Order: sequence, then structure tokens, then C-alpha cells
Amino acid sequence: MKTLALQHKPNNSTLQSFLVASGIYAVIFLSLFYGSSYLVPKDIGLQTQTMAISLMHFAQNPAVQKSAPPPIQEEIKTPQKPKVMEKPKPIQKAKPIKEKNVQNTKPLPQPKPILDQATHTQPPATPSVSNAQTQAPSTLTFGKVNDPFLLSIKQAIDKNLQYPRKARMLRMAGIVMVEFKLFKNGELGNVKVIQPSKHSLLDRSAIKTILSAGRDFPTPKNDVIIQIPIQYVLT
Repeated sequence: MKTLALQHKPNNSTLQSFLVASGIYAVIFLSLFYGSSYLVPKDIGLQTQTMAISLMHFAQNPAVQKSAPPPIQEEIKTPQKPKVMEKPKPIQKAKPIKEKNVQNTKPLPQPKPILDQATHTQPPATPSVSNAQTQAPSTLTFGKVNDPFLLSIKQAIDKNLQYPRKARMLRMAGIVMVEFKLFKNGELGNVKVIQPSKHSLLDRSAIKTILSAGRDFPTPKNDVIIQIPIQYVLT
């Protein structure tokens, strides 16, 4: 019986050692398993993130498709039709012109040239220098020439003398030398004062006197210039 008990002891020790070893291996295995489970998800997240970024990058940048060059169209040349040469038309011979008998035709009478009838007009006679000098009006001054023509003009002026009342009241007196042109038709012109008095009122009245006395002036044979004094004297 002792021998049997001794034989069973070694079996129990091996069993115990096996169990202990298996437990140690189990602990190591479990620790490795759980450790790997905690480490793996971090790497997986990084991989998924990088994959998503790479896919987005490829989605945003589509591949540039190269456009194919347009096909070259070959020009189809149509064959030109040969030109048809026209046949030259035969040249017609000109018919000879028959000459008519010219002997029977009479020559037409030529019209006679019409001579222009020139009218002989005499050019107007130009006045000579001597005639122009004689026609120039002469100047007659009263007091220098004793001429009855001037005397009659002086009498007509004294007859129509205009002495303003205002000049008499203001005791104005003086001599006004006037000049005028007397035409051969009896008209007057260019009446003016060549030597005035001291009073403009007397100068104006002298011109009025000549204009009113002109109807009594004698008519000269030719145009003449008269210079005559008009006296305004208080009585």
C-alpha cells in the first residue's frame, strides 16, 4: 500500500505544475490579447482618416482629359469638266456696195454769207480841258468886284434880312460872311458861314436869310459861287 501511495505523489505534482504553467500562459495570452485590442483602434482611425483625405483629394482634382484633335478632313477635289471649245463661225463675205450714179444728182446751192450790218455809232464827244475849265463855277465876292449881278443879290438879301427879336433885345450886332452856290437854273446849294460873328444866333439867322432871299436872286448864265457879307446893325 505504501508503494502505491508513493507512486501517486509524482502525478499530483506534475498536475499542479501543469496547471500553474497553463495559468501563467493564459495570463500572458490574455494580457497580449487585451493589449493589442487597445492599440489597434488608434492605427485603424489614422488609416481611415488618411484614406478619406486621399479620396477627397482625388475627388476635387478630377483627371484632366486630353481633348482629342479634330479629325482631318480630306478635301475631295471634284474633277473639272473639260472646256468645250466652240467652233469658229465662218466669216461672211462683205457684199460689195454698188455705186450709185452720181451724174444725176445736182449739187445743193450753198447759202450766201450774211454780212453783218455794222452800225456806225459815233463815240460821245469828251469835253476838252478848255471847256472843263470854262464850265467850272467862278467865285464872285461882294466888295471886290463892282458887278451889277452882285448888287442885285445884295438888294434881295437886305429885303429878306431876318434880325431875331431876341438878338435886338440883347443888343447883338455884327457881320456874318456867307457863301453859297447859285446854279444856272436858279437853285441854291452849299449855303455855309465862312466868317462867323461873335454870336451864333446871328450866324443861324444869316443862313435863314439866304434861303428865304433865294427866290429873288437873278439867274446866272453859268454856275457861280457867291461870297457876300450880311450886316446886323442896331438902329
